[in-house]
Amino acid sequence: MARQASGGRSFLSALCGLLAIVLLPVSLVGFWASVMLTRTDVFVDELRPVVSKPQVQQALTDGIVSSVLSAVQLQPAIEKALEVPIRTEAAKLVASPQVATAWTSAVRAVHTQFIAVMQGRGSTELDDQGRVAMRVTIPVPALTATLQQAGVPNAGAIAPVVTIPLVKATDLQTAQRAYRIAESWGPWGPLVVAVLALLAIALARRWRTATTLVAIGWIGTSVALALVLMVAREPLMRRVDPEVARTVADAAYGLAARNLYYEIGVALGVAVVMLLVSALTLAFSRRRR
Repeated sequence: MARQASGGRSFLSALCGLLAIVLLPVSLVGFWASVMLTRTDVFVDELRPVVSKPQVQQALTDGIVSSVLSAVQLQPAIEKALEVPIRTEAAKLVASPQVATAWTSAVRAVHTQFIAVMQGRGSTELDDQGRVAMRVTIPVPALTATLQQAGVPNAGAIAPVVTIPLVKATDLQTAQRAYRIAESWGPWGPLVVAVLALLAIALARRWRTATTLVAIGWIGTSVALALVLMVAREPLMRRVDPEVARTVADAAYGLAARNLYYEIGVALGVAVVMLLVSALTLAFSRRRR
């Protein structure tokens, strides 16, 4: 009877230890999605410098030109003649502090809207191709004189809105389902994993062995998660189109990966401490004997 009880405890210890190891990367990702993903200020700070990227500035320049020409509604010949000076001024404008401010406001708005959609508190607008887009409203005072010379009425009131597509609506729906799962599991994930690890150690006949195995398992799964983050970046970015959206997505991925690397570092630190405790207590017990 005692042997059966001992075998049952060993089985439960092994099961809890295995679950603690397998669920560790899931808990780290879930915690990031439920806690770190919603920090709008951090997201804005990360994507603020992206406006200086050549791909983004080219997209903003093209958007300004097309928006202004569609707003003025002049004769085709006049529009064609205006396109070169408008593009020249637009290229200068996208490097100005005014556009950087407009970009920051657009990033904040799209992230706030994204979190609201993920949490089921709102809906998002789509462009004509069914994509979620970021809209940057850009004042163009530098173009006012050029447009006035061409006879454009109310030239000073023109403020083009540049649309930058980000993700397809279908991808957003998939992300929404994943976020709801992460939101319900994420805040409790690390605690559940820690409790499972403690149960595995408490139920084990040799607690040092259980502690060592759980620690080694955590190190292995943490390193595996870090490798997945590094390897998956390029293939995922290749799926994003157009290039300007890829630039924005790459910056967002960098922020997510950096937060996850921090969590992985904490998990590795805990695992190393567990190994040290196991080794030191073993050495102390041997010395006493």
